[in-house]
Amino acid sequence: MMTKTAENIQQKEASQLGFYIALVSWGMLFAALFLSYALYRFQNTQWPPMGFEKVSLLWPCLSTGLIALSSFTIHKYQVAFHSIDRKNAKVFLGSTLFLGFAFLVTQKLLWLSLENSGLVTSSGIFASILHGFTWIHAGHVVLGLAGLIYLLTTLKSDHLGHVRFENRVENIIKFWHFLGIIWGLMFVVLFLI
Repeated sequence: MMTKTAENIQQKEASQLGFYIALVSWGMLFAALFLSYALYRFQNTQWPPMGFEKVSLLWPCLSTGLIALSSFTIHKYQVAFHSIDRKNAKVFLGSTLFLGFAFLVTQKLLWLSLENSGLVTSSGIFASILHGFTWIHAGHVVLGLAGLIYLLTTLKSDHLGHVRFENRVENIIKFWHFLGIIWGLMFVVLFLI
């Protein structure tokens, strides 16, 4: 018969394995996007291609600041969660949610800016890659926000201290940091280089 501690360790390992498999598959999706962008980018002698102007950095910079700040607030939530400090956990989780939604607003403003510059998906590969990359990332941010909302709804419950819940918290936090890292790479590759 398995002890409660051994069962908890087994649950945590299974949860982490499943999460890492999902994270690797998401990472491979973005790696494929980065590779296709790199192939297209270095085939062109003129950049941006087809006479397009360079994309304005206003919205990408603002998006980068928001998602970086949200990584800080989710970390502070994690510290408060492990300290069983519900008040600060709620404040930092709420802040992360606000910053995540603000990030999506800046993405919408980026897409409007791209469209005003003539970079619509039907205007060629360059525009399609920009839109596709940011749409896919925004879809993952929506998934991350759903996870954060789940965490917010459970703050009042007695889940604190349960291994299964702690695993979910850790996985959602890791996923949120993953989204921040991917956006940072996208910002450098798509908008700065």
